Amino acid sequence: MMGLLQVEPLPRYQPEIGRAFWALEAARRRTLNLVEGVDDVTLDWEGPDRRENAIASLLYHIAVTEMWWLFQGILQRDFPPSDDAGVQYRSRQGRLTRVLGVPMADHLACLHQSREFLREACRPMSLAEWRRARRPPHRQDCMVTPEWIIFHLVEHEAGHAFQISALRARATRFFCVPDEMRST
Repeated sequence: MMGLLQVEPLPRYQPEIGRAFWALEAARRRTLNLVEGVDDVTLDWEGPDRRENAIASLLYHIAVTEMWWLFQGILQRDFPPSDDAGVQYRSRQGRLTRVLGVPMADHLACLHQSREFLREACRPMSLAEWRRARRPPHRQDCMVTPEWIIFHLVEHEAGHAFQISALRARATRFFCVPDEMRST
């Protein structure tokens, strides 16, 4: 039996916008599949030399980046320092913000919340608004459209999904090697 692979616009959006959100949701499904069953040790593992971004930090970064582009690029408002639940939105300074010791359920809730905010902001948009260029506050070097932002977020999450996949595979190998055989 041959399967059909196609893009279906998400309901309650203009069709073109709904197709872009379909791609965004496909990227999120990949991320969620990659972290399914990850234990706390693997979630917080920063590589054998502790100089890599942990899966936990990558998940946080995905959500914060989504929120940053929503506020700065689409809504054109200052990015909030925290949400109603007290989640602190910090970006990075060189390395991604280290987020360790946070349960997977909290990361998943943060990813869900950021995506829901983004969906709700874009759902009522017309195609003209979808393509209207905006200058994000604190960025004088570019103009962006919500259409480009969603494309960028798909690309961003896909790149980090690759990192998560590779880090998880390496962590699995690392923790299966006896301590006396590890290099660090």
